[in-house]
Amino acid sequence: MLTGILFCICAVICVYLSYRYAVSRPEGFPPGPPRLPLFGSYLFMMLANKKYLHKGVLKFSKWYKSDIVGFHVGPFPVVAVHSAEGVKEILNRREFDGRPPIFLAQMRAPEDELLGIFFREGPVWKEQRRFILRYLRDFGFGRRFLELESVIQEEVTDLLDLIRNGPRYQHEHELSKPGGYRVCVPNIFSPFTYNCFLHVMMHERQPRSEQAEVLHLIKMGMQFQRNGDDYGKMLSIMPWIRYVFPKWSAYDVLTEANKALFEHFEKIVDHHIATYDECSERNFLDLYIKQMRMEHDQGQTDVYYRTQFILGLVDFAFPAFTAIGVQMTFLIQHLILNPEAMKRIQSEIDEVVGRCRLPTLEDRKYLHYTDAAIREGLRIETLVPSDVPHRALEDTELLGYKIPKHTIVIPSLYAYHADERIWGDPQNFRPERFLDENGKLSLKKDVSLPFGAGKRLCAGETFARNMLFLLTTAICQNFNFTLGPADSLPDLSKNLGGLIITPPDFWLQLEERD
Repeated sequence: MLTGILFCICAVICVYLSYRYAVSRPEGFPPGPPRLPLFGSYLFMMLANKKYLHKGVLKFSKWYKSDIVGFHVGPFPVVAVHSAEGVKEILNRREFDGRPPIFLAQMRAPEDELLGIFFREGPVWKEQRRFILRYLRDFGFGRRFLELESVIQEEVTDLLDLIRNGPRYQHEHELSKPGGYRVCVPNIFSPFTYNCFLHVMMHERQPRSEQAEVLHLIKMGMQFQRNGDDYGKMLSIMPWIRYVFPKWSAYDVLTEANKALFEHFEKIVDHHIATYDECSERNFLDLYIKQMRMEHDQGQTDVYYRTQFILGLVDFAFPAFTAIGVQMTFLIQHLILNPEAMKRIQSEIDEVVGRCRLPTLEDRKYLHYTDAAIREGLRIETLVPSDVPHRALEDTELLGYKIPKHTIVIPSLYAYHADERIWGDPQNFRPERFLDENGKLSLKKDVSLPFGAGKRLCAGETFARNMLFLLTTAICQNFNFTLGPADSLPDLSKNLGGLIITPPDFWLQLEERD
C-alpha cells in the first residue's frame, strides 16, 4: 500500500515537473508553443510545416495572435518576429547584431570552428568584413565598375552561346542538351556568375574548357544549401546525433559539401601564399596576405590567419555560385507563369536597347518595368526566408517583450514580404507595385528587404543586383521561354526548403525570338 502511494506521489511530481518544463518561459518572454526535452519546440515547428519551417513558425503567430512568438529550438531560446516594425528593428539595432554558435555553422571549418563572415560576431567579424569589403570594392564588388561590367558582358556572351549551340565540353552536357535551347537551371547560370566573382577576387577566370571543377563546386554549394534548414537543423540541436545517424541527420552530405567548398578555396589561397611577392601585388588575395603577414609579425594571429581567410572567401563567393542562379530561376518561373509580364519586359528592352547589342547597366535607368520585375522576383521568392539567425548581445526589449541575452532572434523576411498589410496582394507577381503613376520605377515604393538591412546587410547586394539585371535583360532580349513536349508549367509548391529556398533542378526550353 505504502509503495503504491509513493509511486503515485512520484508520478504526480514527474508530471508536474514535466508540465512546468514544457510551459515555463522567462519573465516577459513572447507567447509560443511548449517545449519538449532535447527537441524544444522543434517538433511542433515540423508538425506545423515540415518542408518550410519559416511557414510553420508563422503559423505560431496566427495561433497565438501575436506578431512576435517565443519558443525553444533544442536548448536555445528563440524569438521570431513577423511584423514590419519588428523585422526592421532587429535588422537595425546593434543589440541584435550577434550570431548564435550553432553547430551547422561550426562544421564548415575542418576543426569545427566558427569562422568566416556569415556566422561570426564581435571585433573579428567587424574587422574582417570591413577589410574584405574595403578592398574588394576597389575591384568592383559593391559598386559599378566598367572593367567588371565588361567582364560580365563577356561571360553573358558565353552563356548565350551555350544556350544556343549546346555543350562544347563534356562537363557542359550537365548544363545543356546537344543542339541547344534546352538547359538545366539553376546551375547553368552559376559558372558564369562565379567567373565574374573570380575576376573581382583575383583578376582571373576559368575558361569554359576547364570548368568541370567549378561545376562540382556549384553542386556542392547547392548540396549544402538544400540539406540544412533556417533553424540550424537537428544537428545544431543535438550535435551528438551525427555519431548515431550520420545519414539521416544529413551530417554526411553536409560534411561532403563543406569539405569540397573548403578545399576549393584552400587551393586558391595556398597557391597565392606560396607565390606571394611583396614587391608585386597581383590582386585582392595578395592584399589580404600582406595584412596577414604584417599582423603576424606584430604577434597578432587571431584576426588574419589562413583558415579564417579561406572561410571568408567561401562566404563572399557563396552567393555568386548558388544564390544568383537560384534567384534567376525563380524569376524565370514567374515569367513563364505570367507571359504578359515577359512580353512587357521584351517590348521595353526592344524599345530602349534594340537587338544589336547587349543591355548595359546604363540602360537600367530607362528599363523601369524590367527593373521592377527583378525587384518583384526578389520580393515574392524570399531567398533567405528567416534571414541568417541573429543573437541578442544583451538583455533588451522588443515589441514590448523582454528578450534575454543570448536569445536567437529571427527577423522573418518571408513574413515581411508576404504581409498583406504592406503589399495588399503579396501572393501575386505584380511588378507594377514598384512603379509610379507615370510608369517609372519608384524606389520609395520598394520597401522590400531581400538582402536584409543594417550592419548585417548582405555585402554582395550591389554585385547581385547588377548580375541579375544583366542576366535577365540578356536572356529576355534573345529568347522566349517555352514548354517542351513533356514539360508542364512550374509548380512553385515544389520549391525546396533548406538554408535558402531553391527550385528543384529542371530542364528549361527556350526558343530564339523572331
